[in-house]
Amino acid sequence: MEVLKLEGVTVKFGGLVAVNNVDLTMNKGEILALIGPNGAGKTTLFNLLTGIYTPTSGRITFKQKEINAFKPYKRVEMGIARTFQNIRLIKSLTVLENVLVAHPECHSEGLFQSIFLTRAVKEKRKRIVEECMDVLRTVGLHAKVNELANNLPYGEQRLLEIARAMVTKCQLLLLDEPAAGMNSQEKQSLVDLIRLLSKKYEMEILLIEHDIRMVMSIADRVVVLDHGEKIAEGVGAEVQNNPKVIKAYLGEEIDENE
Repeated sequence: MEVLKLEGVTVKFGGLVAVNNVDLTMNKGEILALIGPNGAGKTTLFNLLTGIYTPTSGRITFKQKEINAFKPYKRVEMGIARTFQNIRLIKSLTVLENVLVAHPECHSEGLFQSIFLTRAVKEKRKRIVEECMDVLRTVGLHAKVNELANNLPYGEQRLLEIARAMVTKCQLLLLDEPAAGMNSQEKQSLVDLIRLLSKKYEMEILLIEHDIRMVMSIADRVVVLDHGEKIAEGVGAEVQNNPKVIKAYLGEEIDENE
């Protein structure tokens, strides 16, 4: 079952074509990797999916509904959330507070409710905290809820970003270079976490990643972009051995008859 579909999606900035006529689909429960050299259009594609950019042409469909004109907050409400290539935590807040601000029910409390704190309001607050704690337990940060985000090691800041996206109750999670700056042990833990999230929450995960070994170990399918165009799509080995992919990364032609 298709959850996400891009049909002939193009985005232009003046005379620059950043994404050119890209078709892409994601199926229910799938982990899909988006790879390509620097400047290939990967993050631009993420920005299209999250509503930061609007397609110049083409169509983006999520859960059978066209979302081309939807604002970012509306896409979050529908179930699309992301992390960023450059970490964007509120570093002066604690781990728990960073997750709480993303919870969809944390901003629905009125002035009257905040002043008089009825039993129902207290129970609601307790439930929201419990839901946030459940996500923090999943990513392994439950013991650091009162730690300032700025004091976390780099790898744990990455995990906190994932937790913040997860607490929106998303169905489609977009991870923009989640392993950047991590050592090999942290990367393996991240691979295990991504698999757990996919299984536990029955969600779709689309990730941009430069570590090809990691990509091939986790992705159900791989899509390759180069200069804004999709040049390959498939499972690990066939993508790795595709002459167009090798040329995009190495800048040289490969003789397919060798």
